[in-house]
Amino acid sequence: MADEIRLIHTGDTHLGYRQYHSEVRRQDFMDAFATVITDAIKMQVDAVVHAGDLFDSRNPTLDDILETMQLFSRLKEADIPLLAIVGNHESKQNTQWLDLYENMGLVTRLAAVPYILKGVAIYGIDSVSKSKIPLFDYSIFDDKGTDAHRNILVMHQLMKPFAFGEWDVKEVIDSLPFAVDAILLGDNHKHEIVKVDDTWVTYCGSTERNSSSEREPRSYNIITVNDADLDISKRIIPTREYLFIPVHISKDTDGYEEVFSAIKEHKVEDKVVFVNISGDPQVKVKLSEVEDFLLSRSALVPVIKDIRMGDESLLDPSMKISFADPDDVVKEEIKKLRFTSAGMMLDEIIRDSQIPKTRVDEETEHRIVSLLDDMDFSQDLPDVLMISDAEGHNTNLLSAESEVSEPDADLESDTEADTGVDAEADTELDSGEDADSEVNAEKTLDETEHVERSDSGEPTVKPRQYNLGDYI
Repeated sequence: MADEIRLIHTGDTHLGYRQYHSEVRRQDFMDAFATVITDAIKMQVDAVVHAGDLFDSRNPTLDDILETMQLFSRLKEADIPLLAIVGNHESKQNTQWLDLYENMGLVTRLAAVPYILKGVAIYGIDSVSKSKIPLFDYSIFDDKGTDAHRNILVMHQLMKPFAFGEWDVKEVIDSLPFAVDAILLGDNHKHEIVKVDDTWVTYCGSTERNSSSEREPRSYNIITVNDADLDISKRIIPTREYLFIPVHISKDTDGYEEVFSAIKEHKVEDKVVFVNISGDPQVKVKLSEVEDFLLSRSALVPVIKDIRMGDESLLDPSMKISFADPDDVVKEEIKKLRFTSAGMMLDEIIRDSQIPKTRVDEETEHRIVSLLDDMDFSQDLPDVLMISDAEGHNTNLLSAESEVSEPDADLESDTEADTGVDAEADTELDSGEDADSEVNAEKTLDETEHVERSDSGEPTVKPRQYNLGDYI
């Protein structure tokens, strides 16, 4: 290999994520990835490698799809190839979003057949659910070796020897039918690098903060390859600031004065601001008042947590989930609302990932008609035609003016696990349809859609919040 090549290794861009229900934050995620694209063009790198989780959802909006297309087009105009794999967040059962962009000539999807770039062979493995890792068939790489001077593998997994690893890097290295010089990873949102035997293994980190636990600066990797060496360096991405304000309220003091004084010591304008209140629980403070004060000072997103009471402004601590399947917990919470079988039927239809959202009304009508066809009207009205409201009062489904609206959240039960491990805070994992992790602990729902782990090892889940009022 006579020429030196440079690659940008990025991933976990989570485009389309409306963090804290903020459209500004959605644009922040797009802008962060745009910074990587701009840097790639300025440096005239030989390729950009994306290690998965391009989109935050397997159902991105049209705006997300088009804006991403524009970013990819900038790379194509600069004659810089974009090489990518599918992460757990955007993974679909059949055709992937990367296939769409590949058909447009904007992306090359990495696989067992390598992409050859100036004597470097680059392979890819799409995200594999935890349950399928022991069954992975390494024979797909048989006879795929080349006479390339360097071999690079791109994966989207939580890997050992890193924290929370589910797939052993050494097993991968030993099982491949060719030597690997570097494994470029996505899924862990923290930049990390280690050498296993003679192979460099690295996470590039996410391009934007997906949670409050991700306090380190966001980054991407620059991979430099030549005849003598393979070098990996980190470059920081400027992103919106997360500001943390601890407030300790003393006994017999004005709680609001203490909180507001602490906030005034900081510039909160256009920042995501976290206020943690501790101290005497007898001093009352309304979280809504603190939120309003922060918004009056132009904070972008106020997140208030009263540690004394266990209350949080963007958290419903009454809802618990099992990390193995958050959808089951939603069902349990719905049961507690005392819906009748009709209400449960409507909920089942709306949250069924196999029913397109455009067909929800049609499917609902079809099932109600079927119920009516089978009904004996000489008897009392059956329970299935009654819906209970929040106060337990029953309403006849035939006479009620009901409207089925689409859920606010992505009801395909998002994806497996997605982590940003932080030394001070925790790791945030996303759980859903394939649920990478099977931790049997209770977690607390938050809109941020991830799992955190404290230094003591206790996991706290913050998956996408379900709007139960939209389901019935």
